[in-house]
Formats: sequence, structure tokens, C-alpha cells
Amino acid sequence: MLSLLRLIGLVLGELAYFLGIRREVTVDNLSKAYPGKPSRFIGKTARRAFGNLGMVFAEMLYLRFAARSKVLRGLEIENAANVRALIDSPKGAILLSGHLGNWEWLALGCALRLGKPLSVIVKNQRSGIAENFLMRMRTRFGNKMVNAGDVRAIFRTIKAGELLAILGDQTATAESVRVPFFGRDVPTFEGTARLALQTGASILFLQPVRRTASGYVARFHIVHHGDLSDTSDASVRTLTERHTLALEHAIRQKPEFWLWQHRRWKHVSE
Repeated sequence: MLSLLRLIGLVLGELAYFLGIRREVTVDNLSKAYPGKPSRFIGKTARRAFGNLGMVFAEMLYLRFAARSKVLRGLEIENAANVRALIDSPKGAILLSGHLGNWEWLALGCALRLGKPLSVIVKNQRSGIAENFLMRMRTRFGNKMVNAGDVRAIFRTIKAGELLAILGDQTATAESVRVPFFGRDVPTFEGTARLALQTGASILFLQPVRRTASGYVARFHIVHHGDLSDTSDASVRTLTERHTLALEHAIRQKPEFWLWQHRRWKHVSE
């Protein structure tokens, strides 16, 4: 079933590419990120990114109905034991990732693999049907959703020693802190850094390494901030830069895994 869904998703994703749906945005983003690469690389990566996105959407149908054992077996975390102490810390931990691979599978599988539910920061969807589908999919194994605008709930989650999951690659407002991302200073949400510095919670960046026949293989990277002893703007910027660099490294290793279709460089001058 999973392989068939992936094949359908791949075909639909590549069809969207050839029809030109957000293709111009994707190519423009890739050209900004890889200014020295030939057009062949840009076009090939763009097409693969569309194929990947198609498979991600198809996999969501699988995640909505697949058995717990299959979702669990479908996510292997290479070094989960190495960060167990941070995950179980009474200070809580922030599990950070981006729209890489299938980020929904990372959230569901990670909670099952770690034996500890996640509190996932989300934004409401415009479509009620999509909202209902995603909510049912995301919460079916115990994960909780926390509205991105509910700051008190976010802090309560960390204070309770829970795991807070965040996707840190969305386009931020022009007034946000700017840090390097693929060689350009880009406005980036600073909430993750402020939260970690104020609470002492660890930041663990979860990188999907590759897609497998049954799911994904992923790896944790610790984003260190023990040397930042205050919550000043300078410290926030430094920590934001560090976790953004972790994201960039992950994208460079598997560029077709990332969501190039959104305008990440929207507030950057040419």
C-alpha cells in the first residue's frame, strides 16, 4: 500500500512541476540558494522536490490509517540513545526540524520511537476539511497540538518537562531577527531561541536522512547553547543562527527533501 501511494504521489508531484504550479517560485529559490550551480542542477532538483512533495502528501493518507506498529517501524532514529538524557530532562526539550522529508511522519514516529508524546506547535489550516484530517492524523497516537499563538501553553509544555515539536523554517516577518541562510541574511522566527534560553531546554534538530521502503531514517543533532548565559538579543540571534545552520546543513545533504515551493527569501532584497 505504501509503495503504491508513493508512486501515485510521485506522478502527481511531477505533473504539478510540468504544469508549472509554483515551479517559478521553486526555481527562483533554488537559484538564490545555489547561485553557482548550472541550470541543469536547478531544474533536476526542482523536479525531484515536486516528486518528494507529492509523495509526502500521499504518505499522509497512509499515516492517517496505518497501524501503530507500521508507523513505528517506519521511522528509525540512528542516535536516539545518545540524546535520551536530554529528552528525559525535567527541563523539557525542543524537537526542531523543518519541512524536510515527511515532517508529519517524523512527529508521529518520533513520539512512538521515544515512548513520549509530543506537543506540536501548529497553525490553523484555511480549509475545515484539511484541518479535520490533519488533526485526526496528528493526534491518533497521543501527540497534542499547541496553537502557535498560545505563548502560555508553549511555556507550560516546557515547564512540565514535555517535548515540544517545532518546524523552524517558515517565512518570518520582515522585522524578525536576520541570520544567514544559504549565504543571505533572512528574517527568522526567534521564538525557539528565546524559549530555550529562558527555560534551559535543550534543542534537538531532527534530520531525515533518507526515505526507505517502510518509512524514513533520521538523526538527532544537538544545537548547543550552554555558552549563552542570558536572553539578550545578541544571544537570541546567535542561537537562532546556530539552529538555522543545522537546517541548512540538512537541506544541503538532501536538497530534494525540502519544501522549496514556499517563499523563504520573500523579505530579502536582491
